[in-house]
Amino acid sequence: MAKPAISILWLKRDLRWQDHAALQSALQAGLPLLAIYLKEPTQWNQIQYSDRHWQFVWDSVAAMNEVLGQQKVHALSCEALEFFEACEQRFEIKGIYSHQEVGIQWTFDRDLALAEWCKKRNISWHEFPTFGVARGLRQRKYWLKNWYTNIHAPIEPLNMELCRTLLTTNPFPHWSAQAPELAQNLYQRGGIIRAHKVLDSFLLDRITVYARSISKPRESRRGCSRVSPHLAWGNLSVRQVFQHSRDLEVPGSKRNLKAFQDRLRWQSHFMQKFESEIEYEQVPINRGFIAVDATKKMDEEKFTAWKMGRTGVPLVDACMRCLDATGYLNFRMRAMVVSFYSQYLWLPWKPGADYLASLFTDFEPGIHYPQFQMQSGYTGVNTIRIYNPIKQSQDHDPKGIFLKEWIPELAQVPEEYIHEPWNIPPLQLAMENISLGDYPAVPIVDLSRARKHASDTLYATKKSKSAGVESKRILAKHTNPGRRER
Repeated sequence: MAKPAISILWLKRDLRWQDHAALQSALQAGLPLLAIYLKEPTQWNQIQYSDRHWQFVWDSVAAMNEVLGQQKVHALSCEALEFFEACEQRFEIKGIYSHQEVGIQWTFDRDLALAEWCKKRNISWHEFPTFGVARGLRQRKYWLKNWYTNIHAPIEPLNMELCRTLLTTNPFPHWSAQAPELAQNLYQRGGIIRAHKVLDSFLLDRITVYARSISKPRESRRGCSRVSPHLAWGNLSVRQVFQHSRDLEVPGSKRNLKAFQDRLRWQSHFMQKFESEIEYEQVPINRGFIAVDATKKMDEEKFTAWKMGRTGVPLVDACMRCLDATGYLNFRMRAMVVSFYSQYLWLPWKPGADYLASLFTDFEPGIHYPQFQMQSGYTGVNTIRIYNPIKQSQDHDPKGIFLKEWIPELAQVPEEYIHEPWNIPPLQLAMENISLGDYPAVPIVDLSRARKHASDTLYATKKSKSAGVESKRILAKHTNPGRRER
């Protein structure tokens, strides 16, 4: 008896209905369509992934079904090869449809193995580019022009009735994934319904405070767009967001809108870097800095203090506690905690990068690893920035509201000392009965000495012959030779 013919839609970081090239192509085949998200145990055991990510993915699959009005998108817990082998035994697989994943090394290796599996069985795997990212790109001469052409291209409307007709039920109920078992938390939730609400609330209201709140750890939680996790997990495409911002009558200054749209381009730019050189996940991209990182020995006491928000530097600690509890920090504070980890604590970059990946709800490998290296001072082509956590605190949380919100041990500290509580005179502590509880009495490192050591080492390395050769290679590979992109 002949096996029934089907197509398979393999969802990864594209958990939406609209502007979905893989879905559109699968529907054109006109066959029963099995739509699945695979929670692969081996992938989700990688150090970068955590339950907060799974909560977002679970929400996203549920929202797709809610919009469809039917339970036809299935989250399954099994390895990819195991799933496709089971499908081959039961069905005639006419085609597998998915987007290329700009993922970690593990997902890239997994895809190579599956491509070989498909080739041996003469099964067509149709992979479509993740928006703005070109696989196998050798140089960036026309990348920006192509990006703008694609960002303005009309979005093909989706026939939802055809989806309802072709999507089929789950043939493997024993693999059905389980909902996350997380206590009530402050993590941002996923799904296309929430994504559009967040985007509209930003473009129609919150964008008016974008420029003045983007650098501030507290105000940015409302003033920034907050669409980054929806982009990372594909509830929205970059093109959807850009065109929505282009076509709406957005209140406030054009400067705010342009700044937001520029960041959409930068997102694709960094993901292209990672796609073109996945080594960003493993080693300093400028090989001239490998020797620098080798001088950094893992100090578990310092690493734990940084993770737990107990370094004795209020802004660093408040940011790390906030990130752990909510999964979100604005860009400047992300850069600052990376700088403190890599430059002040002088710890090897990779463990810190992997740990932060597990905390960010919007973990996007193509942005995360290049940015961590850039903020560590390892690229050789960017300005080396060593963030002063005291100045950042004074500039962006002058009254210490954010600090006290996340470090209750500092609740009694007078405003003039909130950024450097170790400077409170002992007599004042005693006379005013000020208690810091068990908060560290002094920073875990001497800030001035640590900053000087990092500055001297990084700038000397940047001027070295080996780093200079690497810098030229990086610029040739990752920028337009006629126009150096920021």
